[in-house]
Amino acid sequence: MKIGDAKDYFALVEDSAESGDKLSLSDIEDGLALVANSLPLYLGERSRYTSVILQRFVYTSEDRCSTKACFLALSIVKAFGRLIDSASDELVTEKAIHELLQFALSLIKAASDNENQSSGTSSSRSQGNDLSDGMDACNEALTCVANAMLLQPASREYAGKSQGFEALTEILGMLSDADATTAFLCGRCLLFSLISEEAAKHCVEKLGLQSVLARVISMLVDNSRDNADSSNRFTPNQATAELLKAAMSLCVYFQRGIHGSQIPAQSDMRDDSLPPENAVDFAELLSVVLKLLRVLEPSSGHLADSAKQAVSIALNFPTLHPDPIKAIWFPPNDRWINVDCIVELFKSTIGHIFSKASLASSSSASETTQTDSTRNSALLCASEAYQNELTPLTLVLVRLMTEHQDARLRVFHQVYPPNVEIDYTLLPEDRPGLASQVVRLMRVPQGGMLQGAMGDFLLTVLGQDIKQFIMAVGYGNAAGFMLARGIEMPKDALDYAKGVVSENDQMVDPVTGRNLNQTDIDKELAGMTDEEKEREAERLFVLFERLNKTGIIKTTNPVRAAAESGRFKELSDSPSKDGGEESD
Repeated sequence: MKIGDAKDYFALVEDSAESGDKLSLSDIEDGLALVANSLPLYLGERSRYTSVILQRFVYTSEDRCSTKACFLALSIVKAFGRLIDSASDELVTEKAIHELLQFALSLIKAASDNENQSSGTSSSRSQGNDLSDGMDACNEALTCVANAMLLQPASREYAGKSQGFEALTEILGMLSDADATTAFLCGRCLLFSLISEEAAKHCVEKLGLQSVLARVISMLVDNSRDNADSSNRFTPNQATAELLKAAMSLCVYFQRGIHGSQIPAQSDMRDDSLPPENAVDFAELLSVVLKLLRVLEPSSGHLADSAKQAVSIALNFPTLHPDPIKAIWFPPNDRWINVDCIVELFKSTIGHIFSKASLASSSSASETTQTDSTRNSALLCASEAYQNELTPLTLVLVRLMTEHQDARLRVFHQVYPPNVEIDYTLLPEDRPGLASQVVRLMRVPQGGMLQGAMGDFLLTVLGQDIKQFIMAVGYGNAAGFMLARGIEMPKDALDYAKGVVSENDQMVDPVTGRNLNQTDIDKELAGMTDEEKEREAERLFVLFERLNKTGIIKTTNPVRAAAESGRFKELSDSPSKDGGEESD
């Protein structure tokens, strides 16, 4: 095609084929530049043009006359590749994926060699441009692969068949601290292609990919505060998050293969963490993710994307053994640095949930018109926004407390400060402090995973003592959680609870968790309509029936007993003459 008086690259290739003359450097660069600047004109025959570039630049080195030419050619292929609509496209074939990754590797090697040669000498401007073009061309090749894997998932398995993992691992191993874009693209390709236990095992045992990822992530974290390099398409934080996603896939598929192929010696210790003998292989990665949690500050109350991924990865590790892993969780020179960091993130996230919920409920209703329904609705919305980051944090703390008694006691004193008396005149969910916030999150209707995680957290903080748990949260709050978890209620739990007194020597109501005060009860009942009383009685009736049926408790349903004794009377559905509801 001619554009004005000039011929584009594809026209020059056709002329060259007819004449047998080799294209010059200027012909190739200028011809490719014409195409790159007029891409819409070539979309109709993009498959043919893609094939030409792949043949002359990727499969062979026929037109690899300069890094600039390679960059232009690959940028054209990248643009065409965004329109892939069929598995028959050449760009998504095993050959194309393999050759593009090898081409990317050769480009970064050449760039690295040029950088080494120019170090210590006054490099020319052209050398600097070649280095930049070489890295840009490598990134374009990686982008072509990532787009192909995104648009045609069937191509994702080719990385494992054509030494793609080897190429990506080697590229990552050659990166400097300024190559955030290359790191991001490698992470994206790995995330797409780590899709099987076999692939993960190969990458861990043969390539040591987990250690390479750890070193690059650490390098990016150290430079995450310097985002001024506008030449990078992605920031260090974005690259870190993408590499952590790939690391998470590596951990998950590797441990899935391990758990699926062997039975631990102590079956009761089996969980979803890496077995101790394999966890050591990932020690460097664990060290980096814990470091990341310590240095990355939350933004607007939310964990950074990198921190979210780091927490999920940390959840894959045991904390008690082997010794090298335990030493990372509990460094000898600062034993509590990681535990305290995770607790602070936990507290901060919960604090932001309640701040957001309070703001939402106050904006929808005045202080005097707010109802429990309004507040619960606001809390549900706020907790949903934080659920995917708070739940993993909570589970990490649960594992630490379960496996380390001293860690549990340390967290216990954060939840129940030793110098703060519990106000038993208030319900557990209405008291000030972290414990009451956790109880409220336990009560959130349709709270999903977070609701159960909050219950697990408090039960673990209290040393798995069911009786103490009931007293801390109230029987009504504990019952739903225990039913969901299949935990049986101790037969003497209520008797134990009835014998507990608060600091002011008043009996504590085991159902609500606050002082038994008949005056308060009378006031509360006086403020309820007959219909509200009936609905509350029905709710309690259904709850006790469910608990008896499932075996959580075995006791007389007090609502049934009251109804049978004649203390409750049903209300009529028909209105009375004065417009109210008729009662018997």
